[in-house]
Amino acid sequence: MGNVLYVANFEPGISEDELRALFAEYGEVSLVSLEVEEKTGQTYALIQMVTEKIATKAYNGLNGYLLNDHRLAVSYPEVDLSRELTAKNRKVIEDIVQTLGESDETPLRQIEAIVRLCGATFAQAILQESLDIDAGAGLTTTEGTQRRTKGGVFFYLCRYRMSQPVRRIVYNRKGKMPEEA
Repeated sequence: MGNVLYVANFEPGISEDELRALFAEYGEVSLVSLEVEEKTGQTYALIQMVTEKIATKAYNGLNGYLLNDHRLAVSYPEVDLSRELTAKNRKVIEDIVQTLGESDETPLRQIEAIVRLCGATFAQAILQESLDIDAGAGLTTTEGTQRRTKGGVFFYLCRYRMSQPVRRIVYNRKGKMPEEA
């Protein structure tokens, strides 16, 4: 998958040094860069680990990690279309679909795309946060007129916690994978 990680959903004002220290617990960090996405204004970090193996450890260890009341969302910045779904990933997809009560074709495709492109750990962390929000005060729609469903909360939280190329596939393409180049 590479040695660069896309990290989102951390508290405003976090420093590159704080992120470097956290990720360094998994191995040597060669670069930390805080960036702001032009379109959304969301701050994210690109963190380059020295090796792919160290990046994988950090990805697995910090995805969903609770840092100052924010669950970190860690994924890869680029789309890897060669990544196949494992039996474990398929089970995670089934569990998420069942928990959210989704049955329409588009959300099913989107959930599969999220797990395939961002990983099972990423999707499970966001599912847990969605369930916590739903069990509490919930989350209203943008207009504030009604409470979002569990699935609505899940997709809302996912939207700005994945890199822009992944977001395009999940939301703009409704989970339809582009053809591999």
